[in-house]
Amino acid sequence: MSEATGPVRRPGGRSARVQDAVESATMRLLLENGHSNLTIRAVAQAAGVAETTVYRRWPSVGHLIAAALLRLTATDNPIPDTGSVEDDLATLLSQIVALLTRPDVMRVVRSAAAIDDGGAFAATRAAFFDARFTASAAIVERAVARGQLPAGTDSHRLIETLVAPAYMRALLGSRGFDDDFVDSSVAATLHGFDGRTGPPRP
Repeated sequence: MSEATGPVRRPGGRSARVQDAVESATMRLLLENGHSNLTIRAVAQAAGVAETTVYRRWPSVGHLIAAALLRLTATDNPIPDTGSVEDDLATLLSQIVALLTRPDVMRVVRSAAAIDDGGAFAATRAAFFDARFTASAAIVERAVARGQLPAGTDSHRLIETLVAPAYMRALLGSRGFDDDFVDSSVAATLHGFDGRTGPPRP
């Protein structure tokens, strides 16, 4: 008879469940109430875990918000791979516009932009955008490999050029998103980086 070995543990099983519960609870509370009433205690209670469990991985509310935003973008704004740089950029920007037109998401975005905690959250916010730019760089790298963009194209600047007008419109609220916004933004971006798509549309 073989010796009893006890239950088999899935690597990262409990840790993954805790992460899922905490990030889901954070996003739910953010979407419902914004960041002003968000506390680690409230997140812990909503996630069904101890406060100390949350503090060990997310030492501040800012860390929780950044983690929740990464989770939201991974779910609702995945990096496309259509085989065409134009279609990839259009899909990416369409997903961003869809998120930015949701009032609950905009509450979270405005909260993240407004938090001033002496610099701690600024680093977390920068890490969030760095992670998104790094993931989006795959679009540019694949386009270069296919010959759709020239070698040496700066992926960070290209994605920044593409998405900045959407965030400006959403945060300033001065202009909405018309039917032409995505197509004209993609055309202007590609025109600026490879010069082969014709003049940008107004």
